[in-house]
Amino acid sequence: MSVSKANVQENPAKKMLSVVGQKRAILIMCHNNPDPDTIASAAALKHLFAHALRRKAVIGYAGTIGRAENRQLVRRLKVDMVRTDKLNFSKFSVIALVDSQPHSGNNAIPREVMPDIVIDHHPLRRDTTRCTFYDVRPHYGSSSTILTEYLRELDLTVDRKLATALYYGLKTDTNGLSRSVTKADLDAFNYLFPKVAPRTLAGIENPSIPKSYYLKFADAIARSVQYDDVMISNMGTLYNPDVTAEMADFLLRMEGVRWTLCMGEYKEYLLLSVRTSRRGMMAGKVALRIVKSLGTGGGHEKVAGGKISLKGLKPEERAQVAKKVTDRFLKLLDVQDHEGKPLTAAPPADPR
Repeated sequence: MSVSKANVQENPAKKMLSVVGQKRAILIMCHNNPDPDTIASAAALKHLFAHALRRKAVIGYAGTIGRAENRQLVRRLKVDMVRTDKLNFSKFSVIALVDSQPHSGNNAIPREVMPDIVIDHHPLRRDTTRCTFYDVRPHYGSSSTILTEYLRELDLTVDRKLATALYYGLKTDTNGLSRSVTKADLDAFNYLFPKVAPRTLAGIENPSIPKSYYLKFADAIARSVQYDDVMISNMGTLYNPDVTAEMADFLLRMEGVRWTLCMGEYKEYLLLSVRTSRRGMMAGKVALRIVKSLGTGGGHEKVAGGKISLKGLKPEERAQVAKKVTDRFLKLLDVQDHEGKPLTAAPPADPR
């Protein structure tokens, strides 16, 4: 049984539960470097299994929980998460994937393993249709919205911790309800908001931030180059994988800027974040095209990302990959003939 993006069947939560049946070993996988939406969605699905089926589930993730806000979310709401290097996928009889899809390049499920359940709000991938159950709603602003609907469909109690997690997941993925918002998102927002723990939410949204964060932001601004209404920042070596997305959002707020591309090297990958403020422009399709034959990517109308393996490449070869991504981005947006103007002084040399 399945729920497709084109035909969301009545009460998909019950259909999803029927896939589990009498099975007990359940793994819920987040995407790599979990953000609030995938963390909240996984926590909600775990809550759902516990209260609707009396089943325990493990939440797994790979990568790094980098942003201070995300670490606070996990700590304050006591979301128990296990790294995939401590998991044996063969020991689970049910695998659920939230806020991601099979073979998308941003989750750590082995390629030979197909999840039984997929719940996501990104464009439907062909491989996903092979799963026993999939509920993919790319018109929704967040996966947290879908899980909130599931909890309501099953008439399950949502405590203050879970409500706070889902509210924050919805809020961050829609940038405070300013992008990709549907009636379903607004309904979820209105349902969750009265249940939120205000002090806990404030602690999540306003954590202490290390000095390195500010230094990296200053460095990224110094590396930013503007081409007409397009801003690009090659941020060099990253201390955490989330900072490209933060900088892309930050630069998009600048007057006269309609597109941003921020990239940087994290471990053996070049990570990319693409943003646009223009309606009807598919950032996800742009991301796919700039990483074509190089890596993986995707996203929504205004938010997208990607990654390219740099393993085994020399520094000059890595620089060539970044240049190719930049050239493709500028050409796709038809600004390749515009002179690049540094946002500040000349960018500093990478210390490596």
